[in-house]
Amino acid sequence: MTPHRRYQHGATVGAVLLAATATGAGLYGMYVPAVVFGFGVLVLTEAAFREHRRHQRLVLEHDWARRRSQGETPPPLTPCCLLARASKGEAHDHKCTDVSQWAHHAEPHTSAPAAQDCAS
Repeated sequence: MTPHRRYQHGATVGAVLLAATATGAGLYGMYVPAVVFGFGVLVLTEAAFREHRRHQRLVLEHDWARRRSQGETPPPLTPCCLLARASKGEAHDHKCTDVSQWAHHAEPHTSAPAAQDCAS
């Protein structure tokens, strides 16, 4: 289980508990706390979805690295790396899957993203 998956589960459990608390507060006429708890549900739900996306990206990067280590030439992921997406393609990080960008790094890229911690 990756850290992203653990955070996803934690945020999901928190959202469910806050939803139950908000419902209970609403039933007993405590509307202000119910609204605040409802806002917390939205925040934790978004966090769970974000961690799910990060986990999926990590799984894809590890699959890409595994295929590359077996001698295949897999196409780059879309986006090739998260830094490229954030910088609109101007910068690339050490996990970049676009082989043409590897020449721009200071040291040669031999193992692509590390295949450690890829148990799901």
